[in-house]
Amino acid sequence: MPSLLDVYDPAYPSLLREIYDPPLVLSYLGNLSLLKKHHIAIVGTRKASQISLLATKLLVLKLREHIPKLSIVSGLALGIDRRSFEVAMSEGISVIGILGTSIEEEYPPGNRDLYKQIKSSTNALLLSEFIFPTEPARWTFPKRNRLISGLVTDVYIMESGKKSGTLSTAMSALSQNREIHVFDHELQFDNEGGKQLLSDGAESLDWSVLADGIGKIETPNFFGENLLVSEEWKKLAESERSFKRKKNITPLGRGAYFVEFI
Repeated sequence: MPSLLDVYDPAYPSLLREIYDPPLVLSYLGNLSLLKKHHIAIVGTRKASQISLLATKLLVLKLREHIPKLSIVSGLALGIDRRSFEVAMSEGISVIGILGTSIEEEYPPGNRDLYKQIKSSTNALLLSEFIFPTEPARWTFPKRNRLISGLVTDVYIMESGKKSGTLSTAMSALSQNREIHVFDHELQFDNEGGKQLLSDGAESLDWSVLADGIGKIETPNFFGENLLVSEEWKKLAESERSFKRKKNITPLGRGAYFVEFI
């Protein structure tokens, strides 16, 4: 069963206490001592492109190198939120999920397996300002988003459409004077919201930094534009199949692949 934490409790997050409208009481489930760690938010669209999902994984690994007591904060949505938690938990990194519902609600249903993993972990925490049973609604998620940004020093936005709810977190982060970092790449499906944030002055999160020393993007063209005889085509087709079967290959769409260094 969830427990309660009020704003006057010494365990209440100091950064969250400083925002314009901190919740007087938080409902929580999990390891409350994780609130003492260094919190970084990673958020983005539910319909994330493969390059953004991969960048999210690489970001979590990079952050671990520079922040010893790291805790990843997100909103437990599908897409970027889910990937950030999956990677963090597989690497033994603490996670804090901020909910737009009461803790008893496991929303979205597609993340019930992730909820189960979080609730059975000693390195995870769920937080909500909704004390009484509250189902998901359009008004609950902006309230959640201000807590995501309010709890952290930095917000990383990995992909955001022009009308994405992720922008709500960015607006809250701006009003709370948090650092905003935006990932942008030509292989993304829709990052119009992210591009707008970059034009407004958000810090750019470069692919070259994330992939440095780990791998590179290749766009192999096995067949080209020349006409091939049957034997040539068969040979090149087998080369393509062999390339795709390699364990260090991640397809990114549009004929591009991420090739990890072995």
